[in-house]
Formats: sequence, structure tokens, C-alpha cells
Amino acid sequence: MKKDTANPNIPGSANMVENASSRTRSDLQRLQSLAVSSMAEKVVYHDMQMKIRWANRAACDFYRLPLEKMEGNICYVLLGRSTEECRNCPVKKVLQTGEFHQDILSFPEGKTLLINAHPIWEDGNLIGVVEVSLDITERTKFEEELKKAKNESAAASESKSRFLANVSHEIRTPMNVILGMANLLYESAHSEEHQEYLKMIKDSASFLLTLINDLLDLSKVEAGKLELSQEHFNLPAAVEKIVSSFALQAQEKGLRLSSSIDENVPQIVTGDAARLQQVLFNLIGNGIKFTEQGEVSVSLTLADAGEDMSQAKKQERNGVAPVFFSISDTGIGIPSDKLDRVFQSFTRIESVDTHNYEGTGLGLAISKTLVELMGGSLGVKSVENKGSTFYFTIPFTLLQDTKGKTEGFSAAAKPEESPGEQSSELVGKGLEILLVEDKPMNQKLTTVLLEKKGHHVITANNGKEALDKLQAGRFDLILMDINMPEMDGLEATAHIRAAEKNLGGRIPIIAMTASAMPEDREKCLMAGMDYYVSKPINAQDLYQILEKFRQSRVEDLA
Repeated sequence: MKKDTANPNIPGSANMVENASSRTRSDLQRLQSLAVSSMAEKVVYHDMQMKIRWANRAACDFYRLPLEKMEGNICYVLLGRSTEECRNCPVKKVLQTGEFHQDILSFPEGKTLLINAHPIWEDGNLIGVVEVSLDITERTKFEEELKKAKNESAAASESKSRFLANVSHEIRTPMNVILGMANLLYESAHSEEHQEYLKMIKDSASFLLTLINDLLDLSKVEAGKLELSQEHFNLPAAVEKIVSSFALQAQEKGLRLSSSIDENVPQIVTGDAARLQQVLFNLIGNGIKFTEQGEVSVSLTLADAGEDMSQAKKQERNGVAPVFFSISDTGIGIPSDKLDRVFQSFTRIESVDTHNYEGTGLGLAISKTLVELMGGSLGVKSVENKGSTFYFTIPFTLLQDTKGKTEGFSAAAKPEESPGEQSSELVGKGLEILLVEDKPMNQKLTTVLLEKKGHHVITANNGKEALDKLQAGRFDLILMDINMPEMDGLEATAHIRAAEKNLGGRIPIIAMTASAMPEDREKCLMAGMDYYVSKPINAQDLYQILEKFRQSRVEDLA
């Protein structure tokens, strides 16, 4: 475009160009003034004494004054505020520092403004401040309401978790007696008919206990409190323990139950064995439940199904072993259009073939969460009426020796010695045990279980009685309930540990409670207890724990 210039051959052309330029600048300034005046933001120009020299329409509306009554006045005077109330004013800070400042301030009638104060310089000198403020009152209210709703939701989730924990405690207490007595009667039943009846009681009680555990886990997931432990454990042994626990159930249905662990799978890994076993328990249990003929198989291999072995070996050298788990069955399968729903909470895939199967729809949802917490993802492949395969990969950390060498790869794991194989050692070498339990039925059951293995048991109904009996006799170990009248287990433990500081010695205390939340376990350990077992008590697990303490006593006496 050709630039306009004055033509020397045309008289008066220079004046014409100058007038045109002047009109252009005037029009531009007028448009700029109109634009700033029309802005929704409050725009105010302050001089070096903070006096208002110009303001746009939004600012006049805010102060409820025309511009001529605002000019020459200081903003906090117009608002009837003190200088103390305006100590965080960004305009004041700009005049003090010469730098841009921003802040959020509250004003009369519930107004909240985001204030941006910009320094204005001329020839190297600060001559004033332009204040640009945005009304964020509604946004602030929304954020406060959102924060309040979030806090209320968190409180409700916490309340629900605690409610479920309390309900669980109340249910677990009688469940401990039901399962314990049913097991004792089952072992001594003389007829197949009585064994069948007792098995029905055991199975129903176990189903109810599984439901309680699933609900507790779900509440912990929703509250963000589901945490994993990191401990060394024997991976093949942990898997075989779960598989073998389903052997009788599979046999009764005429199913073949098999497991295969590749020789490259590490033996000792670091992770949460209990949560891994929970996932396998759910998946194997589902496989057996939904399979009427054929087999259920469990396999472990090194590396993900989609990786080659070289990639797995590379990870192995970095101290991580990606173990691929696969649980397959020849059951009823899942329709292809419903595969994406199997991991949703409280979802059951209903069809003609599944209406007779019990379930809450929680097991797979919780298993998926657990696998993800362990660094993997749970998937499924299925063909209706032919079977399903659930699979996941867990990147286990390998155990390092003192030289930094990775250990743990073995073709086969040495089976853990079962509590039943140790039971003969317990007879005649029992412990002197103080059982602190306020429920008579639980007292009776636990006493029978302990005396059956050769232990001598003295009972106390609460913590206060336990302290009295400790003064009157000597015990090798205390089984301590937590929730009891007069003095609970935590307080009693605190008294015992305090006395030991003066008298010397330390008696092992095993917490024995129906409380099942992680924080309950932490409270027990923080109080000075040495171990923690949940009700309903698994007799064999209890025997194994007691054998460890008994063995420690024998070694101390040697």
C-alpha cells in the first residue's frame, strides 16, 4: 500500500496530511477510551499519592459514584475503610516497590475482587498505577461450596467406613464362635449326615464373612485408604497355598484344578502377599463357581503376555520381575456385549445360566483395584459357553543381597511347613497363656482350640482383671481382645509395658480383635502389642503364630 506523503507541487498539502494524522490519532484515542470504559473489569488510574485520577464505567458502578466525585479521592476513603484494612492493597505495594502485584481482597456487600496493579513509568520515573480488577464473587462462592461439598463427601465416606467397621466388628464376634464351633464339631462328627449339615453352616458363614470383607474393602477404596504392604514373601508358595485351599471344592464338583509356575518365575519377591492372594482367591473361586465340568487352571510366567522374554530379562536385571498371572476355566463364559461390565461394583452378569449363582458383584471390582494398586491391570477374555480367562501382570521387586546381586529365581519353591505338621511339637510343650476376652462364647472357643494343642489357659474378662492375674502368676504369652468393658486391650497393654520398664522383661502380647480396618492394626502395634490376628480366628494360623513364640521360648531356655 502506498504511503501518504505531502506533495510539494500541491499548495497546502502538508497541512492537509497533518490534519488527517491528527484526526486519526484523535479517533484512535477516542476508540481506546471507549474500549476501556466498556470493559467489565474495573479499571482505575491512581497517582503517586494513591488518588484516583481516572476510572472506567465498571469502577464508577463499583463505588456508586460518578467520575467527577471520585477524582482526587483515595479509594479506601471512598469505601469508608481504614489504612489498616487495606494493608494488603496491591496498589500500595506497587507504589512501594515499583513492581507488579496481584491479590484477592474482600469488599463490602460480599464482593470479592482479583486485583492486578500495574506500574506506569515515564522517562524512567514511576508516575502512577493502573488497577485492573475482576469481580470473582460468584467464582469464589462456587469454589467455597465445592470445597464444602468435598469435605462433606469425605466426612460421609469416613463415617460410612467407620460404620461398616463397627458393624463388621459386631458380626465378626458371633461369627468367630459359629465358624470355630462348626469346625470343631465337623472334626468330631460320626456320621456323613452330620458332616453335611455342619459343612452347610461353615460354607454359609464363610460366604457371609467374605461379604463383610468385600464391603470393608469397597469402603476403603472409596475413602482412599486401601494401602498395600511391602514385604518379602515366597511367591510360588503363596500361590500354591491359595490353589490348594480350593482342592476339596473342585473335587466335590468333579473339576480338575491345576497350577503351573514357570521355572523363571522368581521365588522371593517384595509385595503384598495377602492382597495378591485375595485377588487369586476371588478369580479361582469364580472359576470354580461358574464351571460345571472341565477344569480351572492357574499359570504364572515371567513377562507380560505381550512382551518377549528379552524385555522381561532386561527388567529382571533392573531388579523388577514382571510376573504374568492367568486363571482359566471351562465354564459358562461371559457374553461379549457384557465383558466391559464385569469389573463394575455390584454388577452381576445375569443370564439363563447364571441365575442360580450367588454373589454380590464386588469381588472382581475389588480385585481390579488391588491389581492396579500393585502396578498392573486386570483383563478378561471369554467365549460364552466355553470359558473365561482372567489375566494380569504384577511388576514385583526382587530381593537384593548385601552385594547388590538380585536373588530369588528358582525352578521350584520349597513348600512352607504347614501348621498341622508342627502340631505334634506343641503337645506337651504348651505355653502358659493369659486369654483376655469379655465374651464367654469366645472365651470357651479359644480355650478349647488352645488346650487342644497342649497349651494351658487362664482367662480374664477385661484388661483390669488381666493386670490382677499377671501379678498373681507367670505367663509366656497374652492373647488380648481390644474392645472390652472397664479397661480395653489398648489401655491394659499400655499398663503392662509401663510396668515392664521398671521391672524388666517383656511378655509377648497378641491382639485378638474383630476390628478389621488398617488403622485398628496400627493402634495395636503402636500400643506395644507384638502381633495382630483378626476374628473370626483361623485356628491353623493361630497355631502357627503360637508355635513361633513357643519356639522362641525354647531357644531362650536352651
